[in-house]
Amino acid sequence: MKAHKIIIALTAILSLAACRSKGDDYAFQYVSFKETLPYTQGKEHPSCSFDMHVLKAHGADTVFADAFNRDISEFMFGKRTTDVRAAMISFIDSVINIFKEDNKEQIRYAKEEGFEPRNIDYEYVLNTEVHYGNRKDIIGHFINFYQYTGGAHGGTFITCRNYRLEDGSVVTLDNYFKPGYESKLIPVLDQLLLEYAECSSRDELDEHGYFSNEPMFVPENFEIREDTIDFIFNQYDIAPYATGITTLSVPTDIIRDIIR
Repeated sequence: MKAHKIIIALTAILSLAACRSKGDDYAFQYVSFKETLPYTQGKEHPSCSFDMHVLKAHGADTVFADAFNRDISEFMFGKRTTDVRAAMISFIDSVINIFKEDNKEQIRYAKEEGFEPRNIDYEYVLNTEVHYGNRKDIIGHFINFYQYTGGAHGGTFITCRNYRLEDGSVVTLDNYFKPGYESKLIPVLDQLLLEYAECSSRDELDEHGYFSNEPMFVPENFEIREDTIDFIFNQYDIAPYATGITTLSVPTDIIRDIIR
């Protein structure tokens, strides 16, 4: 499906989110696409379903807005552009092409082997929201993404991208924490995981579905909150699919000495 055929289904809905410390310098709008597209007209399956709502920034503060939109377009849709709408359209088109090729291959293979082809439904659910950081000079874009492209189950991924309001630059581990932060954070995360899983030792973590033999690490996926920094471990990061997503909240007070 070509971009011009689906652009009419994309809508921008004014978000109530606005920067309270910078007045009306910027606000956010949703770029949305919700549609179920069948492989063959008139048949319910297979189909490619989208339910996507992504915030983009706009307003007088074009430095922040452009940086925010460019990063989101590249991170989520693989396009380095400030036009989030165009990046989403390009992404949807690419998914539809893969969906069609996937089912075409299933039809070809089934015909060769003499059985009914297996329908492969695709589903993409994407929602985002913004949170303000601990000093109101950082904003977090919280991304909740579900994807199913066949198989036993889909996958859910939660990601937070943090941005400085001053210029829209991305906040990373290396530019938010002082050098050597790992030596302080890893023991804290280790202890928090034991408490989260209600275990007394790493040997017990296996019984709760965690990869106890793999060393703890500091994930790039974190959210700066008012009193904590929440480190997000998605499925398969430190545990199998069935365990789900693990979020460990580190109180800011106990690691303040390693924050720049």
